[in-house]
Amino acid sequence: MFERDGVASIHLLPASVPRHFKKMTMINELKYFFEAIAFAANTTTLFVNFKSLKIRFPIYSVKAALNDTTDIERIIDTLFYRKQVMWEHSKYENTEWCMNSLKDLRDKCDNESQTFLSGSTTNDKRHFFATLLRTWGNYADEAYKDIVKSDMTSHSLDVILNKFRKSSYPIIATFLFSLPDGNLTKDNAFKKLEQGSKNSKLTIKQILPTWTIEP
Repeated sequence: MFERDGVASIHLLPASVPRHFKKMTMINELKYFFEAIAFAANTTTLFVNFKSLKIRFPIYSVKAALNDTTDIERIIDTLFYRKQVMWEHSKYENTEWCMNSLKDLRDKCDNESQTFLSGSTTNDKRHFFATLLRTWGNYADEAYKDIVKSDMTSHSLDVILNKFRKSSYPIIATFLFSLPDGNLTKDNAFKKLEQGSKNSKLTIKQILPTWTIEP
């Protein structure tokens, strides 16, 4: 069995490490992921197991989905780049705005998921997209409910958003790094991913998806 933990070789980097070095570390790890996917896709019996997301799909379906630039650009632009709740600092947010934004994000993720599942040719590739979007929508719904219950739990908006982003960012990274270098959507969204990671104090290890390739 060929196995690779997508974050096993990542170590927490001290704050003094230059920002561009952190970026290159992330890029190199994601590059390895996509190279492994491309190499193993020739063996149709293998699966990709995204451990933290609890998603397991045939590797050829994952490769086909992550090569679909048009769909990924739309998803990233609509559901991440244009959604400040995904990356803005909590001190610039308020409870009502976040609740409305999270509900809207949940609904849009669900709608996108249903679109992929209701297409005239539903296949594993479309199902993979639908599953990632449904998972992302569930995270948004959980964050919304956490805010509703915050008076009882005493959890701050900052804590809730940090938890939400920590769960969601591996999905964003999976989509984002499948886009080709020089892609404008990728470049713009990567800046927001960096901004959101800094605002929520997330490490590279927490942003990257954990995965294995297995029979």
